[in-house]
Amino acid sequence: MQTITTENRGSGSAILGVVLIILGVVAIMAPLFAAVVLIRVIAWLLIFAAVEQVIYAFRTRTGGGLFLKVVLALLYAVAGVMLLSRPAHGAIAATAVIGFLLIADGVAEIVLGFEVRRTFGRTGWIFAGGILSLCLGALIVYRLPWSMVAVGWLVGIRLLFKGIEHIMRPSAGTRAPDIESRAA
Repeated sequence: MQTITTENRGSGSAILGVVLIILGVVAIMAPLFAAVVLIRVIAWLLIFAAVEQVIYAFRTRTGGGLFLKVVLALLYAVAGVMLLSRPAHGAIAATAVIGFLLIADGVAEIVLGFEVRRTFGRTGWIFAGGILSLCLGALIVYRLPWSMVAVGWLVGIRLLFKGIEHIMRPSAGTRAPDIESRAA
């Protein structure tokens, strides 16, 4: 039997799910906008982290390392301000990092495929995944700055799936007691 609090929690989760789905669709339809918004959010998080780091530095100054903590806070702040002043450049840099990570992942998977082949013999999926990562990473890096659209699409797809998860979660929670009561 559900209580009023779990029913309210479920409707709140469903409302959040709908909002996330709407944001996901907007991000998929306007991926450049989504990438720039994502970079702005990251910039503000860096600025808040800088403030927190300064507070932490002065609260723990007796523990040592005050200078290094303040320098780290300054780096956070500078990075945040730079991203706020040029969010498109930040989105391009984030896209380049993702591209190079995919290239590194592809190379590592291919090397792993050779290593595993010696032991198990069958490594087709490992090689296929490595080649796919390598090709996607190369395509992203080759197509910069236009490939930053991919960052917006990835954010949109993630928001869409997270929204669906939030909508489905309450219904999964209400079905479980029904199944248990039928089994009894």
